[in-house]
Amino acid sequence: MNSCPSCGHPFGNEVQYFCPECGQEVPGSQSYGDGGGEYGGGEYDYSADGASWEPPPPSPLARMEELLSKVSVPVLAVVGQVGAAFRNVLDDPRLRSHLPGGSLTLLGLGLVALALLLSVIPFVQGIGFLGSMVVLPWALLVAVNEWRLISAPEAQEPGSPPLRPLPPALASLPRDLRHPGIAQTFALLTCTYAVLMLGLGPISLVWVLAGTVLGYDQGWRYFAAGGEETDGMEGNSGPRLHRWVVAGTVLCTFALLLPWTRGTMQVPALSGGDMWLSTHSLFTLLLLACSGVRHRGLSAFHPLLLILAAVWLMMWLVLNMSVYAPGPWFFLLGLLAVEAAIVRHLMLLRGGGGTVEQQDAASDLDLQG
Repeated sequence: MNSCPSCGHPFGNEVQYFCPECGQEVPGSQSYGDGGGEYGGGEYDYSADGASWEPPPPSPLARMEELLSKVSVPVLAVVGQVGAAFRNVLDDPRLRSHLPGGSLTLLGLGLVALALLLSVIPFVQGIGFLGSMVVLPWALLVAVNEWRLISAPEAQEPGSPPLRPLPPALASLPRDLRHPGIAQTFALLTCTYAVLMLGLGPISLVWVLAGTVLGYDQGWRYFAAGGEETDGMEGNSGPRLHRWVVAGTVLCTFALLLPWTRGTMQVPALSGGDMWLSTHSLFTLLLLACSGVRHRGLSAFHPLLLILAAVWLMMWLVLNMSVYAPGPWFFLLGLLAVEAAIVRHLMLLRGGGGTVEQQDAASDLDLQG
């Protein structure tokens, strides 16, 4: 039993640092930092050489995210340099001065018309009769809408000759037929054919030029108009899911250029672009990627549309799968990245969660009380 040496007040088995009776300091008592008594806090070494807290190892998803970020940096740098070179050519005033209203869209439509005209030649492979029947009226509608835009008085540059306005019958089309998305999706379809026509002779060069011109002009309008909508339409998919959609789309596009069947000496192997309904699959992937980049996620699509797109892409791969060709395996890897992003987006929607940044901000508020 412990007691105060000054007044003899008993403490029992309790550890006292000051006597509750006389207030004198009890000799032999140890401070909290000495590790005495029943408190074992002094046994922990807080020095730099002692034990320290280590963060948990990153999850596999976080590691893949970091790897994707490292790989995307040099790729984006190269793409930026190539894009700057094309931009300098397409924005050259000397080129624009020879175009009606300086419109690159009309130049791209002219290249599409040239590609359709060349495909009439028997030994030149084109996009087929059904594809031509879809592209031709669509291109005419885009041309009418573009001419209406550039012939407006406020759109014409000072000193340039005025453009002839459209006839009243064409100028008064329904509002749904004048939506800018018509020209933007047509540019996306042209880029789809440009990819699938690679390696088919000189006509592929015409399609590539048409896709480059239309993709640049309409893509600039599409992404520039999305700057004000990003904050309001970021949705529940978070700021990183679009990276997986873009990476998966790039890998799937590369896979379509590879062999998808076993070739022989007499019959060459078919590429992914030669497979059944490959145009629909690539167009769907490009649409998901472009919308994902603009809206920083998949919030622009209705969940049912995302489910239908995911089911369609997987079903198309299963129907055209060949274990003896490399193309389907590369397409599978890219498709898994796209499907994972769609599933993650739908899970966040079902859980009612916000974006990753919003969830982090909410966690900070919870920690702050």
